[in-house]
Amino acid sequence: MGTFMLRMLRRMPAWLVVLKIAAFPAAAQENAEPAVSGLVEITGFVDASYTFNNLDDSNTFGLDQVEIDLSRNLGDIGSLRADLEWVSDGEGGFTLDAEQGYVTLDLGMGRGEGNYPTLTFGKFNAPIGFELLDAPDMYQYSHALVFDNGLPTNLTGAMLSMDLGGGIDVVVHLSNGWDQNVDTNTDKMIGGRLGYSHEELGGIGFSAMRGDEKGLVGNLTVYDVDLTLTPAPKLLIGGEYNYGKTDLNEVNVENSWNGYMVMAHYSLTDVMGLTGRYDRFTWEYSPIVFSRIAARRSGAQDHPPGNLEVTQQALTIAPTFALTDGLGFLMELRRDFSDDELFGDPGSGKREKSMVNFAFEMTYSF
Repeated sequence: MGTFMLRMLRRMPAWLVVLKIAAFPAAAQENAEPAVSGLVEITGFVDASYTFNNLDDSNTFGLDQVEIDLSRNLGDIGSLRADLEWVSDGEGGFTLDAEQGYVTLDLGMGRGEGNYPTLTFGKFNAPIGFELLDAPDMYQYSHALVFDNGLPTNLTGAMLSMDLGGGIDVVVHLSNGWDQNVDTNTDKMIGGRLGYSHEELGGIGFSAMRGDEKGLVGNLTVYDVDLTLTPAPKLLIGGEYNYGKTDLNEVNVENSWNGYMVMAHYSLTDVMGLTGRYDRFTWEYSPIVFSRIAARRSGAQDHPPGNLEVTQQALTIAPTFALTDGLGFLMELRRDFSDDELFGDPGSGKREKSMVNFAFEMTYSF
């Protein structure tokens, strides 16, 4: 690449540089015998919806999320990945965030013989739970209560993963904590997952995380079991159990939660499918110290105080449609209910024990 071209690239915005580099033909490297496959691969999705809530008859169309994923293959060494997302803030605007950004290294460094672990370094989706984060990977519009309240979304740190053979894999990670890109203390959270998968029947995984988060919740521990079954070619059954607790060391108080979910998705035709899900989540906590916990980003600590034990349940049904490659839509009807008045606007002074939401969602992946 000549001096003039380098000067031009320096003057371009960073995102435009990436797109320009990705557009260079592979033929430019014919004489260099590169160790990589291509340069930058660009994928992503657009997610739009219409939603309705029965408590206040609110309904709105919205662009929920736009995501662009950039990846580069480093050959036998590993790969690079960056996921940039524009997410609706619920008030008509959008927030730009880096959902993921990491380098993956094959510690075998190209050696053909032997089984070697893979190192992931940076910010990555938490390897825990049954449900995935992004809309194209979901079977319904909303996530289960376990996903929202009992699990982290992303971790920033280092992760080792290895295929042990025979369908068994293991993951070990060290991170700043739940959804914390920057750590505010010297302590780290350690965790991992042990999984087993069968080509025809499905798989099961056991995950655990534990770490000390000083000044807020003390010692945070979570255990999670996820299950995937494929008893028939068109039927997928998923399940998950989650348990967690926080030890408030400064006041010697323990808060805990547990929950589970069961879902089934059946492909009626090549175009249409049907998903059903039931989930349940229970909090046990001390209202005396709740205000100190509520600042946590985890939904399990964002739950409004009232009783020492509160249980929330949800029933969801969602017909799904795959129109063409990358393009699909679904409709979701969801009813949440609880033994306490949780739903509605806290400022209105009127809360309800149940709530119904309807959503129509269309997603295109490229």
